[in-house]
Amino acid sequence: MKKNLKKIIVCTTLSTLILTNSVYGYSKKDVSVNIDNMLQPVKSNVINKDGYTLVAFRDLFEMLDAEVDWNSVKRNITAKKDGKVLVINVDTNKAKLDDKYLDMPVSVEIIDETTYVPLRFICEAFGMNVDWDSEKQRISIDTGNEGYIYLNNLYKEENTTTLSQEEAVKKAKDNNSNIKNLNDAIEYTKEVSYNLSQQIVGQNYYDPAIEQLLKNINSLNAQIQDKDINQKIIEDSIELSVISSATAIKNTKLNIAVLEKTIEANNKNIEALELKYKYGMISESELKQAKDTQKNNELTLASLNNSLKTQQQTLNNILGQNYNTNVNIQLKDDFSEIDKIDIDSYITRSREGDISIQILKKNLERAEDLRENYSHTSSEEDKLKADNDIKTAQRKLEDAKTEMENKLRSSYDNLLKTRDNDKSLKLQLNKAIDDYNKVVANYISGNATLNQVEQAELGILNVEKQIEENKINYAVSLYTFEKPYLQSGVN
Repeated sequence: MKKNLKKIIVCTTLSTLILTNSVYGYSKKDVSVNIDNMLQPVKSNVINKDGYTLVAFRDLFEMLDAEVDWNSVKRNITAKKDGKVLVINVDTNKAKLDDKYLDMPVSVEIIDETTYVPLRFICEAFGMNVDWDSEKQRISIDTGNEGYIYLNNLYKEENTTTLSQEEAVKKAKDNNSNIKNLNDAIEYTKEVSYNLSQQIVGQNYYDPAIEQLLKNINSLNAQIQDKDINQKIIEDSIELSVISSATAIKNTKLNIAVLEKTIEANNKNIEALELKYKYGMISESELKQAKDTQKNNELTLASLNNSLKTQQQTLNNILGQNYNTNVNIQLKDDFSEIDKIDIDSYITRSREGDISIQILKKNLERAEDLRENYSHTSSEEDKLKADNDIKTAQRKLEDAKTEMENKLRSSYDNLLKTRDNDKSLKLQLNKAIDDYNKVVANYISGNATLNQVEQAELGILNVEKQIEENKINYAVSLYTFEKPYLQSGVN
């Protein structure tokens, strides 16, 4: 899951380099690299060969977040990104992208034991666009990614199955035995009701014993009539368990991503602090505090990774998946959904059609039927109790409708706030990127430290985390908004 987030910036003056067997002239100019509007560092020299820009291959693939391997025997470079495999031969201008052979515009160069590759060719091989701004002396790379900067690959793990929310819920329902048990119970109830009905055929309905049998039969028939409602409750509960499990996993992954980046940045900072301590620039307690903080972070990370495994196993159990398979569920987090809702019409429909309201209506109907069917043999006390039960059922129904309206309006307002918060957080992300680029520019000019650059990266990552958490909260809130009875259960 861990994504390589190293993006270190060094723009150097190009100098004249004399190579074995060839002599090339290089212009003296500063060249900056920009990837998806993020100013990027280049550790080594930027080489201009025959009008083509060459950069150190490890720097380039690190910036592009590609896996890279050097084969010293075959003398080739293998890079992997987004399912594509690019193999570059160092001694020729030949390359291979998956099964297709390509000619590079210029050959690879090895200078002072550093291997330089053509930047535009590499980027375009991976489907990226490259622009050159001669006035600003800037290379701009558009990777085509529309998501996050640091969280793009958060859910793209090996051995991972990605399911839509609908697909995951269907698997969970197929794996759940409660629906089958309910159907079996209903079939048994039907059989018992039929047998009791046979016992009262031709009997005196005013007989107290027969009246009790009739009450039992009515109770059993009520259970049969409630079958659809009870099944819907089970199905919605299954879906809620899927969503809750998926959101727990996503939140844990977010915390892991931020903590991994924090630990990575702190490790470098501790190295700098150790050097400062060596020369008496900081106290031993300051160094110890930094190391203790890092140790706590590492313990927390280990705990989060253990929690993630448990959460994934729980989800796999719900879905009936193999425990060795990680499941990523795409939640419904489209903020435009809330704009389609007319809250007044929605409340009217929910006050009549929500499951909790349906159940209360049935309770009232049964209380009324029971009172109506009392015979002359029933006591006045029983009739009075039945009248009170009717009034209680009526009051519960009206109270529930009022409570539901209040809850729905409150939930609707919270959904609107969550939607607006998404817009606000995206503005904060743009500001965090601007702040990062300013820090990087200062770093290039020698007015900022590498630790400040990494802290600026953490600033971007934290805003991205907040955006994702806000979307997760919206997905869960929208689901319970659509099924109000799940917020407080059904009585």
